[in-house]
Amino acid sequence: MMKTEEKIKAVKNRDASYRDKFFVAVRTTKIVCTPDCPAKPLEKNIVFYDTLEEALQAGYRPCKICMKEFHNNKRNNMETIKITRYQSPVGDMLIGSYGDKLCICDWAVEKRRSTIDRRIQRHLSAKYEEGTSDVIEQAIGELEEYFAGHRKIFDIPVVFTGSEFQCTVWKELMKIPYGTTISYGELARRIHNPKAVRAVASANATNPISIFVPCHRVIGSNHKLTGYGGGLDAKKGLLGLECSNTEGIELW
Repeated sequence: MMKTEEKIKAVKNRDASYRDKFFVAVRTTKIVCTPDCPAKPLEKNIVFYDTLEEALQAGYRPCKICMKEFHNNKRNNMETIKITRYQSPVGDMLIGSYGDKLCICDWAVEKRRSTIDRRIQRHLSAKYEEGTSDVIEQAIGELEEYFAGHRKIFDIPVVFTGSEFQCTVWKELMKIPYGTTISYGELARRIHNPKAVRAVASANATNPISIFVPCHRVIGSNHKLTGYGGGLDAKKGLLGLECSNTEGIELW
């Protein structure tokens, strides 16, 4: 395993021979770079990751200077996000894959698409391309099993495209068991930030991987459904599928 001292030296020397061996993330800018990037971040602000995927999962964005060149050199399917439409029993959805991971399973609601699609493409430094992939086919297969009542846990790997705080919230959402609900306040407590209820609700609302990252399982402290990206009917439909009895859940 490469020592931290060696990585720091490579960054200071802008040593191109270390490309693809590790990645340099900067806490203050939330940017991830290659070791030979022209930028010179302060050592105290640096975090090292073995892979680009790990940095992206932590909420960092690829550097527009060094990572653009890096992607052009790599010339692989990580440059595009494959997307396709899926008609679920509770609404039309957009499903997308980036490399070997799912990055989108979101509601095809016009008012959501502009902001979320722009954020995903910017975060991954990739563009949408209509089509399918093994990941998309797996996602659709798992969704079909879920809606048929035959699947309660998903196996597909995901990649998050958000801030460090948003990613923390989304990872916690994945721990909420099938057929159960919690409040926004409880979700805030679970990430050890009990005063951040509003921020948690905002992160929940911007989750781009619905169902697989079950934001529909978070409801108001008064047991009302509150808002949902796919609409309250979709949220009620998902909870109704998972719960044998939804009595007591009220709409605003």
